[in-house]
Amino acid sequence: MKRILTFVPAAVLALAVLSPSPAAAQAPAAGADAAAPAAAGKEKLVDIGKVDINIQKTPQIQAINVKDKRWTPKDWIEIEVEATAELSKTEKDKTRKTYDEVTFKYYAYLTGSSAKKSRVLTGEIVHVNVPIKEKIHSVAYITPSQLQKVTEATATGPANPTMVKAWGIQVLIDGQEVGRKTSDSNKEWWSNPSLPPQEAALLSKADTPFAPLWGDFHLEIKPR
Repeated sequence: MKRILTFVPAAVLALAVLSPSPAAAQAPAAGADAAAPAAAGKEKLVDIGKVDINIQKTPQIQAINVKDKRWTPKDWIEIEVEATAELSKTEKDKTRKTYDEVTFKYYAYLTGSSAKKSRVLTGEIVHVNVPIKEKIHSVAYITPSQLQKVTEATATGPANPTMVKAWGIQVLIDGQEVGRKTSDSNKEWWSNPSLPPQEAALLSKADTPFAPLWGDFHLEIKPR
């Protein structure tokens, strides 16, 4: 079952850094991002809806003509975004159906077993041929080894969505922010200099064992 992240009041460190009060620490109310501009003076072209933080076990995919191996699937944290892209008001071609490239930037505050181990994990995924006026989905992953490194959880779990104390999604087209949603009222909390170090550790689906799953439910990723 998927779960939408909320802050845990007991996470004193995360709340003290990210929010001035317990009330401000709660995840934004549904629809709170709709009134927030993507950036000052910029047109909002991607409306972000649900952001789900979920646990996924490493998939077991059977193959023929190979010797099978005994192993225990591990816990991954999945950050999945649902959104809708809109046509720019300044677009001359009113029949346009897709954007060539749309970049999703991910931020996840992963609480460590100690303050020194905590990290702000980041990832940048470039999607291509992004449909306009359709529900679209992007996704990023935290690996089991990264969870073990920061949280000192065991290699096989149990992982928990509440290990992510804050999240943020920025959407860019041609280098300009055209959409944003975060767990702290759409603020760029990751810019706070008091936060733990940032680490580029979030992976796209293409870089994980989940790559062959779910067909074209998720957006196409630009080949490297």
